[in-house]
Amino acid sequence: MKKLVVVTGIPGTGKTTVCNEVEKIAEKRGKEVKTVNFGTVMVELAKKRGKELHRDDIRKHSIDFQQKLQIEAAKKIMEKAKNVKGCLIVDTHMVVRTQEGYFAGLPHRVLQILNPEIFILIEATPEEILTRRFKDADRKRDKILEEEVLEELSFSRFFAASCASLTGAPVKIVKNPDGKQVEAAKEILKLLVEE
Repeated sequence: MKKLVVVTGIPGTGKTTVCNEVEKIAEKRGKEVKTVNFGTVMVELAKKRGKELHRDDIRKHSIDFQQKLQIEAAKKIMEKAKNVKGCLIVDTHMVVRTQEGYFAGLPHRVLQILNPEIFILIEATPEEILTRRFKDADRKRDKILEEEVLEELSFSRFFAASCASLTGAPVKIVKNPDGKQVEAAKEILKLLVEE
């Protein structure tokens, strides 16, 4: 199995749901796949610094604060990776919409620490993404238009290409239409298991 992979997608693509399905299917097949959510690790680290933040509030802080938290989170994730015998999936975002503009979810320093073997982009249609965002009551989502979702999807691909260029790891796009998260998870699992 691949040791560390990055699964990304803009908010509303269903990446966390798909990652959860990958874990379930892998367990049934006797494979160890664990998922760690990069944002959750950042929230935990911020809390240790005395900042109680909702995960959707991190992007509203300074870029400097976010960068430091990202590097610290990457190091923490690599500590966790040592205890995983199978594959560790890092569930994160390629791009983060900040007040200053789009910011790399995986800047160069973070990539150097994680050194992933593959990047997997989970995608859905803009309509599906907007519907999912609207239904997700636990999150603090910005109200945006379909054109902005298309822009986010494009930036996610641009940043993925940059990450692939910096690391030499390939990028795979996996579609996650409504009700097809199990199929998307099976497609990802095929990428993780080396035949």
